[in-house]
Amino acid sequence: MKYQLVLQWPSLSNADYDRLLALEETFRKDLGDLGIVDGHDIGSGEMNIFIHTDEPILAFERAKHLLDPRSDLGELKAGYRDFDEDEYIAIYPKGLDHFSVT
Repeated sequence: MKYQLVLQWPSLSNADYDRLLALEETFRKDLGDLGIVDGHDIGSGEMNIFIHTDEPILAFERAKHLLDPRSDLGELKAGYRDFDEDEYIAIYPKGLDHFSVT
């Protein structure tokens, strides 16, 4: 896999960890051949799910359709990078000009 796709949400409480694990499991089961879930991290006020993929935009679109639009899309940020690069390319939400993982 050539790219790392990262889905990111704010993390404000311990309850967010259970939500993170549930989202990670959903992606693990339903992304199909578009990506491999490589794990997660939580801290510094954010939680991230890492996906290895050759098709970051398609993998993101599939992942986005697996989310609950009422609770999961509102604060979602997403970006990807080539494993040979340090900088991420912001892809969601529209108009996001910078994406980083702390």
